Amino acid sequence: MILRYNRSEIIQGLRWKVGPVLPQEMQEKLNYSEEEYFKNHSAAIEAYMSEMDLDLTVDMVPPKDPYIRVRVLDDIGEVCLDDHSISLAKHSLHFLRRTDAEPFISQGLMEEFLE
Repeated sequence: MILRYNRSEIIQGLRWKVGPVLPQEMQEKLNYSEEEYFKNHSAAIEAYMSEMDLDLTVDMVPPKDPYIRVRVLDDIGEVCLDDHSISLAKHSLHFLRRTDAEPFISQGLMEEFLE
């Protein structure tokens, strides 16, 4: 029972680290009921944020710079951002708004490029 509780705590934490979609390598490590638990937990968070018109996934401390330079780690394809669309090809470098890049970074599709 303690193991199940610990696993549920880890799964809940994953939602805050990777967002609403689990990367494939993490999905492979969960059994069916754990995947369903993640989906239900994620849906509950999304419903709450929608009802309250509040995004709990953004940082409470403002970033130093609203724009960051990122390297794409996997072919993502054409993506529509708030103000434009962009093609995100593997190994390409981009200067994006931090809020646009963070979901991709948390999913392991991009990394911040530090010179």
